[in-house]
Amino acid sequence: MKLFTRGKSSVLAKSVFAKVMIASTVVVLSTSIFSVQAAQDAVINVQGVGAVEVTPNAYSVTLVVEEEGNTVGKLNNQLDSDLRSIIKFLLSEGIEEKHIQSMQVRLQPRYINTPQGRVQEGFTLSRDITVTSTDLDTYDKVLDGVLKRGVDRIQQFNFISIGEGDAYQKALIAAVKDAKQRAQLLAKELGIEVGEVVAISESGGNMPIPVMRAEAFAKDMSMSLPGQERVEARVNVSFNIVQ
Repeated sequence: MKLFTRGKSSVLAKSVFAKVMIASTVVVLSTSIFSVQAAQDAVINVQGVGAVEVTPNAYSVTLVVEEEGNTVGKLNNQLDSDLRSIIKFLLSEGIEEKHIQSMQVRLQPRYINTPQGRVQEGFTLSRDITVTSTDLDTYDKVLDGVLKRGVDRIQQFNFISIGEGDAYQKALIAAVKDAKQRAQLLAKELGIEVGEVVAISESGGNMPIPVMRAEAFAKDMSMSLPGQERVEARVNVSFNIVQ
């Protein structure tokens, strides 16, 4: 009986020792794996910026025609009449049909304040006409002409660069190069090496030119110059750190 007990204890001790050794091995392996993973996860995150200056070679303007009244049918007829006159003028100025968009229509109820409270009084029907032209020499004449033919206000006017996509691509390439240089500069100061790229994304482009409004704007346009437009690109890049 005693011999049997001793044998059983010996087997049990060996089993416990084996489990401890296995557990120790697992801990060591896990620590090594975590260390390797931590090294692989060490990155440098930088933002690169690139910019290209371009001279606008076209303009885009949004014109608004509005009518107010109690009957939608009459409002639409009057709006169509103004629209035909405006488009006929634009075509006579050499602007192509494909550069004239006039599909956006808005109908809103119009309210007035009375002693009895806020009361609806008819509707406001409006239509947007977006025009693009590469003839910068005649934009003042075009704006003056449409204002005389029923346009109620100029929603916005932008000098633009047709073919700006090429300029943006150049700015994007410059942004990537800038990100790489920033990462290398940081790595040099920290005494480490930059590895491969693990992530990259665009984070925005250039802002639009400020909006200008009203008839006074059209009268002063003859002295305005397009100047240059800054096309800007930004990228976020993550590089591995070589340990």
